[in-house]
Amino acid sequence: MNNETVKVNGIKWGPFRLRIPFIHIKFRSAEFLQGLVISGATAFAGIPIATGMGLTFEEGVALSFIAGTLIASGPIIFGVPFAPGWVTPAYPIVIGVFATMGYYLPSPPGAEYQVETFQFMSAICIEFTLLVAFLGMTGLSEKIVNNIPNTLKSGIILGAAIAAFYQVFFKEFDAKYMEQPIAMTVALVLCILTTFSDPFKRLAAKNIIFQKIASLGLLPGFLIAGIVAYLVGEATLDITWGFAFPDVITLFERTSPLSIGFPSFGMYIDALPLVIIGYILLFGDIITGQEILNDAQKNRPDEPININSNKFHLSIAIRNLIGLIFNPNFPTQGALWTGVHVVVAERWKKGPNEMPSLFDGLGSYYLMALPFLYVTLPFVTLMEPLVNIALNLTLVLTGFACAYVALAIPKTNAEMSSAVLIALLIAFTGQYVWLGLLVGIILSFLVVGKDQRNNN
Repeated sequence: MNNETVKVNGIKWGPFRLRIPFIHIKFRSAEFLQGLVISGATAFAGIPIATGMGLTFEEGVALSFIAGTLIASGPIIFGVPFAPGWVTPAYPIVIGVFATMGYYLPSPPGAEYQVETFQFMSAICIEFTLLVAFLGMTGLSEKIVNNIPNTLKSGIILGAAIAAFYQVFFKEFDAKYMEQPIAMTVALVLCILTTFSDPFKRLAAKNIIFQKIASLGLLPGFLIAGIVAYLVGEATLDITWGFAFPDVITLFERTSPLSIGFPSFGMYIDALPLVIIGYILLFGDIITGQEILNDAQKNRPDEPININSNKFHLSIAIRNLIGLIFNPNFPTQGALWTGVHVVVAERWKKGPNEMPSLFDGLGSYYLMALPFLYVTLPFVTLMEPLVNIALNLTLVLTGFACAYVALAIPKTNAEMSSAVLIALLIAFTGQYVWLGLLVGIILSFLVVGKDQRNNN
């Protein structure tokens, strides 16, 4: 397609394109409302992790505000045609490593604040930013990732699934799950059914109501679980009215390397395996997002979308750099929120009457919705008792999605058994997670063999 024949809205800056809301982006009420509500179900999932690292709930809100604002900048400031999100599969692995190093404890009881916790997080963010920027500027990312053995890829993704399930059902089962067992079970059952159930998918294909429910992702299950939690007394309704800007200043003072000091050399060494794992998962998200757009593009020749992997890398690197300055928080600055990306792309592909521009949908979903969440006290106080449900939902659904992908990669028994061993090492060796990478490389050569390492 010839992009020069189509008018492209926005202000070009460097390799990026800024689109100003209401000027270059048209307001879409459906996407705005979905963004406002669905983001509310997931935006605060990082707060229990923040409190587990020694921050207060209010600082966790500020952490979510910074992460959410930077994520929203992807399509708006940088002009990237993706619905961005966390590198979610990396989170359970990161939690496991932090726990073995004494940097993360279940909440409740909460962890004590340690400067070293956020210095180590800074080390991960600095290395991740440099790696993503380097691969974006050189264009080497595809060559490198394509040469990583499939057995190792499968093991890493499966390791993320195992780590997520272990975190929810074993590590913090008493501290989080059993605090709200009825609501938690309702949330997990409903969300797994609407997201992964083949019978439900067949119903959705025939019934418009089920189709709408499926398109809302985890929202219906989370809303019902929230109502159940309040009805059965697993959550207490204590609403505070008004508005308050998140306490970003205190968060900066307690977490930024410019305030607490930069990491030691040893922390950079310990962080490297997490960075490598995070990047492999990130690259998988970029490929997934590209395939979704390539499929939708066939129905929208009127708006050619420039899918540039190098630009994606640079935008993610800049977002991570800015996040590092205010609050190092790996891996919240990734490429793709798959569920949202699919929903927006599906509506865009229906034609210009349904959605004139892909960026109308992305802009309405993010910048016109997310910032409201963090300054509105009624919403914050309503969500406070439900943050553990949001986190567990995020981890379990991530685990299911990762298992789906990981188990489809191996083609032989040797690949499958090797991937399982790598996954267990990735999930459970904590600060020795590099052992999983090393064993994965060895198994790929000695057990799987050279001819099958990248056999798709």
